[in-house]
Amino acid sequence: MPEPQPAKNLRVLCYEHHVQMKMPGVFTRMEDLATLTSAYSCPEAHCVVRYTPSNGYFACAKQVQAELDLMPRILCPRDVRPMYLAETNPVKSDFRLWRCPQCDSTRTNEEDRVNNVL
Repeated sequence: MPEPQPAKNLRVLCYEHHVQMKMPGVFTRMEDLATLTSAYSCPEAHCVVRYTPSNGYFACAKQVQAELDLMPRILCPRDVRPMYLAETNPVKSDFRLWRCPQCDSTRTNEEDRVNNVL
């Protein structure tokens, strides 16, 4: 499966703080992948949430070493890529819009409830 283009501007939200994550110039070591990868990170102090289009959300306990954790694993129904949180709604606090970094498909938790996916 091809990687999303690095130039593509994704608006990834931290699923904990609902703020836009940043793509820093630093790399994160993912323990079970044994590679360095550039990852979106939450700008909130002490937040360990990270996101990569190929692996989805994960927790980074230290800046150098990361471990996969119990993170949202919302997969795109079209290409099975991990989706990212793209939008929340302050009025409807339980609303979540997820977007695929590869094909731009969207999915909401409301659709999932109607279709009994959750």
